[in-house]
Amino acid sequence: MFSGLFTHSADVLKKGILLAGASGLIFIGGAFHSSALAGPVPGVETFTRRPVEFPHPEHLDVWEIGDDDYLVTFRWKPDAPVKDPAVAGTFNSWNRAELPLSGPDADGVYSVTARLAGGEYAYKFVAAPDIWESDPLNPLREEGGSGNSLLRLGVVAFLHDVTPKRGDGVIESRAVKHDPDAYLYYDRIGTDDAIVRVRALANDVESVSFVMKGPGQSGRYRMELAAADELFDYFEYHLRPSTAMMSYHFELRDGDASFETPEHKHPDLYPRVNAPRAPQPPEWARDAIWYQIMVDRFRDGDTANNPEFTGEPRTKGRTHPWRSDWYTEYPWERTDGWTFWKWSMYDRLYGGDFRGLIDKLTYLKELGVTAIYLNPVFVSHNSHKYNARTYVHADDGYGVAGSYAAVKDGEDLLDPTTWKFNASDRMLLELIREVHARDMRIIFDGVWNHVGDDHPAFLDVRENGKESRYADWFNVVSWDPFVYRGWAGFDGLPEFAKSPDGLASDSAKAHIFAVTHRWMDPNGDGDPSDGIDGWRLDVPMDVPMGFWVEWCAHVRSINPEAYITGEIWDPAEEWLDGQTFDAVMNYQLPKAAFPWFANDREKITASEFDRRLARLRIRYPRNHTYVLQNLFDSHDTDRWVSRIANPDLPYDGANRRQDEDGAAYNDARPPEEAYRRLRLMALFQATYIGAPMIWYGTEVGMYGADDPMCRMPMWWDDMEPFDNPDYRVDKDLREEFRALFHLRQREPLLRRGDYRTAIVDDDKDVFGYWRHDPADKSRALLVVLNNSTKEQTVEIPTRARKFRLLHATPGTSQPSTDFTRSSVTLPPIGGAVIEVE
Repeated sequence: MFSGLFTHSADVLKKGILLAGASGLIFIGGAFHSSALAGPVPGVETFTRRPVEFPHPEHLDVWEIGDDDYLVTFRWKPDAPVKDPAVAGTFNSWNRAELPLSGPDADGVYSVTARLAGGEYAYKFVAAPDIWESDPLNPLREEGGSGNSLLRLGVVAFLHDVTPKRGDGVIESRAVKHDPDAYLYYDRIGTDDAIVRVRALANDVESVSFVMKGPGQSGRYRMELAAADELFDYFEYHLRPSTAMMSYHFELRDGDASFETPEHKHPDLYPRVNAPRAPQPPEWARDAIWYQIMVDRFRDGDTANNPEFTGEPRTKGRTHPWRSDWYTEYPWERTDGWTFWKWSMYDRLYGGDFRGLIDKLTYLKELGVTAIYLNPVFVSHNSHKYNARTYVHADDGYGVAGSYAAVKDGEDLLDPTTWKFNASDRMLLELIREVHARDMRIIFDGVWNHVGDDHPAFLDVRENGKESRYADWFNVVSWDPFVYRGWAGFDGLPEFAKSPDGLASDSAKAHIFAVTHRWMDPNGDGDPSDGIDGWRLDVPMDVPMGFWVEWCAHVRSINPEAYITGEIWDPAEEWLDGQTFDAVMNYQLPKAAFPWFANDREKITASEFDRRLARLRIRYPRNHTYVLQNLFDSHDTDRWVSRIANPDLPYDGANRRQDEDGAAYNDARPPEEAYRRLRLMALFQATYIGAPMIWYGTEVGMYGADDPMCRMPMWWDDMEPFDNPDYRVDKDLREEFRALFHLRQREPLLRRGDYRTAIVDDDKDVFGYWRHDPADKSRALLVVLNNSTKEQTVEIPTRARKFRLLHATPGTSQPSTDFTRSSVTLPPIGGAVIEVE
């Protein structure tokens, strides 16, 4: 690795963090995937500490203890009572369990000391499992609306005081960085090609060259500016690796000044050539068009399994009328002193089931969907089913009533050979077969952090205490009185006990591994074709990384073509390096997109949108970027069109009407302009890098605030009219999604092609990009988006003269050409996909 005038050894880069606690410092291993506690080591006083010269928040103590090696004491004085306070950030994969805060002291301040290498880190303080707060005394914030506080250590802190200017003949060498061991700087994308990058200070150099030497391979190649952030520019060159290339370096030029990085020899460039290649995402995931479904709210195909009101807590309420207005309350919802907001609206069951989903697979196929992600389907008493009663069986409300009771007494959670497939399970397996018969894929939601409080293992622990066979499964704080940790503070969601390496209980881990195998290869014959095609993992950052490394290897041992994606809301570099996930739910995309497509007072320019997208494209390995689940809403956010109708809000913020900060949220049917912007964003989603994913009902115009309003039952044509006249199927919008999805299926360039920005016009508020194959110069696709409220004529940036509209907003002109230029005219809030030959 090279970084300016400093060369850092691998042990510095991978040292991880040290936690100062009651027993001194505890090492928490680095390099992303090892979070093993190595045990107590000498305390802070044993280090030779030197004051740092770079600027940093004054309330944080920062000391240098080695070459680009620092001790940082985080301090926080919360405004309200806290529960299990901690600090979490990019330095510990956002794991809230790894850096607990000690205190408070006499002044009400909590603190913890960590050992960090130089760099930039995002972090937040954890007031409770579901309450994460920015550092109130640190004004630095990460862009994108996350509210994450920023800590800069070492060179990056100095560089923020530098004012660069291209052409001034000065190059800030301290900003220059290349690390062939990091995929940001060396990204192998195939067996015979890679992308190599180097970093420079933003706006500091005029050109960068990649210079390589070797028999038949010597040459100097101009590098292109691939991305930029607030501080740095990133230049890249696409090369074909060759064992004949012996060395390489970079040359940076600005005015009369030049700067050369040290020479990198062949072994440094290809440290992984002779090592086993990390697992790559399955090829089919590049072609996926995802549709997310909450089964209870999708389609009721069998009324015989619908719950009926009994008055018992676990069966509170009966099947809610599908056509009813969401805000209409029924008599059975007011028992036990409940109110609408607490908690009747959360407890509703609408009767959606596997039979209804099977009946609508043809609908999904015709829509253009190729892959289905199901929210949890295992036995649970509520609608979302993130509180599993068991992972072994499918829910009877989705399958066949009475199935679980018929088999549970004869089964042993610790012995998979006793597990049977009951009638509900067989119906779920039928669903999997029917999905595969249509050449579609299906993945389940895996919730391996917690279960429901009616899970048999937890009930046994509650009854038998330390003598339970499952005594080590759960995070029990006290046996007498019995106190345990529930996820996000909810007693109904007891968490599994954790160790630094994963789950504390070997038998709990073995149980989860066995469940994983059960649903991936149901008949156990070694052929996974009868099982699901992968998993989406719930709250993975709450489980130590060591578990995920083992579990993902287990999944791939069952099916090498399985797809693994995670619920990661923040940047997810450490999750996508080949040892764990293939992808994440790409919540970073809407954080970049909504400010351009939908904001009003805080709207960003087309050029800023382009900059944010570019930074996202190089954030992860290229092969993983192509399989990210590109979403704009989900079961955990307000619906896509409602977010458009409520501009200037932070993504997934102030969007719950039941919360104080969401009281002003407009939850009415959005105006027509919001739906026009939804169509334009859908065009972008269908033509951009990554796999599109929509939340059920988006295609018919469903709207709503965040959970649970975003989880209304699906609008179907054969169920109209609904009790609320605003609940109506938008057939034109559905046809738009169908056309876009089928266009993506027909065009390999949209699924697998390269990307290049083509048009950035801030004055017209127009943005465009090419999707192309560098090896085929005969054809490319140009996507042009007019985000303004005015008609815009846009010049097509090519000398080609043969064009064809493949998809366009009504009112778009046919591309025209004269002797000097070609152009297309787009209607307000309109876009087009143009074939160029």
